[in-house]
Amino acid sequence: MAYQALYRTWRPQSFADFIGQPHVRQTLMNAIASGQVAHAYLFCGPRGTGKTSAAKLFAKAINCTARNGSEPCNECDACVSITRGNNVDVEEIDAASNRGVDEIRELRDKVHYLPTTVSKKVYIVDEVHMLTTEAFNALLKTLEEPPAHVVFLLATTEAHRLPSTIVSRCQRFDFHRIATETIVERLSEVVQHQQWTAEATALWKLAEAADGGLRDALGLLEQAAAFGQGSISEEEVASVIGGVDTRALLSLVADLAAAEHLKALDRLASWYANGKDPTRIANDLLQVFRDLFIVMLARGDDALAGKPVEPYRAIIDDTKVSTEWILTALTKLGELYTQMRYVEQPRLALETCLLTVSALPRGGKAEAVPIATAEPAQRGAAPTAVAPTAVRPSAAPTASAAAVPITPLNQPVAEPGSTRAPSQAATRRRPGATGDRKRETLERLFAERNPELEDMVKLRWPDVLDKVKSDRIQTHAWLTHGDVALVTDYAVVLSFGSKIHREAVMKATDRQTIEAAFQVILERDFQLFALLKSDWDDYLAEREASQRQAESEQPQRDIVAAAVELFGADKVILEDEG
Repeated sequence: MAYQALYRTWRPQSFADFIGQPHVRQTLMNAIASGQVAHAYLFCGPRGTGKTSAAKLFAKAINCTARNGSEPCNECDACVSITRGNNVDVEEIDAASNRGVDEIRELRDKVHYLPTTVSKKVYIVDEVHMLTTEAFNALLKTLEEPPAHVVFLLATTEAHRLPSTIVSRCQRFDFHRIATETIVERLSEVVQHQQWTAEATALWKLAEAADGGLRDALGLLEQAAAFGQGSISEEEVASVIGGVDTRALLSLVADLAAAEHLKALDRLASWYANGKDPTRIANDLLQVFRDLFIVMLARGDDALAGKPVEPYRAIIDDTKVSTEWILTALTKLGELYTQMRYVEQPRLALETCLLTVSALPRGGKAEAVPIATAEPAQRGAAPTAVAPTAVRPSAAPTASAAAVPITPLNQPVAEPGSTRAPSQAATRRRPGATGDRKRETLERLFAERNPELEDMVKLRWPDVLDKVKSDRIQTHAWLTHGDVALVTDYAVVLSFGSKIHREAVMKATDRQTIEAAFQVILERDFQLFALLKSDWDDYLAEREASQRQAESEQPQRDIVAAAVELFGADKVILEDEG
């Protein structure tokens, strides 16, 4: 017998063996058991998730002559012929190569003939979205009211390309990406049946690379087994899929956490020499940082749903990195990964990103100016905030906006007459200058607070979010975490619970998108400021405490003076009780 690929050999022949889509399996089984089989079904979802397998299994189950409940017997003539693919009444059509109106007209003429060997004629149309508009129109009436002996099973990876008139005539089933742990279980079963040997980490690497497609996972497993002659290790899997094994990636993370820049660069250079792609390295690093973060939060052995956690724990114990450092690394790598397709030198971009991550302190994210991230040393210190480096000129500035120069809350203060900010050394020589000026700026914003305008901004805030979402969805994702703290005639101050979200909205592109939305929705030119919610709450509490203290320290009024003022000096007589 000719050799068959693993994904064909392991195609499910019963509903009990059909994994990864429980909602589809249960619905089809119930329909078969109750005899309520519809005339048309639409299976849509990503590749390799079981659409064609479900169609063939369903065709076999409804035609089985010795069915056990909803399960086909796989022994009768109908089951055997459908499994082999030579049953004349179960026809598979590739819509990519039979996409014209003539092929559909031919199919429309054939459906009226009764089946010859089974009870139901089944037409499985794969990649149905490839049909032309004319072909869809020719299929409409037949699909809506086919003969009682005909069942249509349509499969597609791009359901959005189907006309709504086709979708409305079918029962639609959305196939989801199969969970990684489910794929690992099936791969383990295949390895055991094939009498191969495989490391658990290797199977997880294969399942993650398949991205929810069981067919892809089986194909990669077959390739890795051929490469290792039946012995499958994680290093061999990494070689097959073009990635890097987890242990090597964790070693790179340890180098970054320890600020071993040369070792990290040497490790990357060795990967490049072996033909590894920078984009693939970035993708694998994102997976490792994500798993590392989960293991740090959940200390149980099942933190990764069965994936071995010992290598990750070793890195956490050795480097003692913080969750904030890992989140910052994830943010920077995520931004890099989305932009690498536009970079001429991906290798240099990856090395720059990793060196930046390595330069971050393990306890948190580094700032350009050290004093801006320090906690207030005394009660009167201003909260740390992020603001643009210069005020965007307004089309119609108010009097207060024109008269008051705004100093960014996270920037050093320039000396009088200077056009640029002082160096960090100069800032360190004047440790109180930046904090004092930041507080002055925040006090000025608070003093110029416009309650009516603030209420209007809060009322229109959902519209601002919708505008930002339509312009730049990534900016909207950050902005949804912010709340309007205060509004002046020329500025909007937002508070954020996370430092990452606060800093993200103040990047040049994101800030410009938000300020443009202000102009469109609010019909005013506003400058955007951002600060941490905890700092803003502390500031408000300080103001309230200061006001209460001032009221309590106010000298009490002289009662004698008050009596003289009230009754007159000639009416008040002072007597000495002694």
